[in-house]
Amino acid sequence: MFRIRRIYGNTLSIDQDALLEVQTILKQQFPGLAEKDIIDLQHKLADPLKYRFKTILFAAEGSRGLIKGFAIVNHVTDLQFCYLDFISVKPKTTGGIGSALYARVRNEARLLKAKGIFFECLPDDPALCKDKSIIRQNGARLRFY
Repeated sequence: MFRIRRIYGNTLSIDQDALLEVQTILKQQFPGLAEKDIIDLQHKLADPLKYRFKTILFAAEGSRGLIKGFAIVNHVTDLQFCYLDFISVKPKTTGGIGSALYARVRNEARLLKAKGIFFECLPDDPALCKDKSIIRQNGARLRFY
């Protein structure tokens, strides 16, 4: 069982803990991501004007409040679109959490009257990626979308 809630920043201790868990999952699932980009998440939540888009963080929490997965969406208000920056679950987590997060992102985009949701997905072509574990993960991501 899990619930999805929006995290607005790191003012409350419950949100600080959730943000740290999200950052840990980011490090685990996206090892090529720069540490600065992981740390910047809290700044993006706090200061949308600086970054010229509003960052929205949805977290899927288990019954004890532990984060099972998350989605990070950037809403570009002047161009009326959303960019799905990251969506991920903890390694070896199952149960439809990724699908539920993606549905929540789509619903939010509708509420924001966004023209669409854009995202990038790395290729699963061995000619473009030499690491077999990354190819496998990229293939799973492509099948998900």
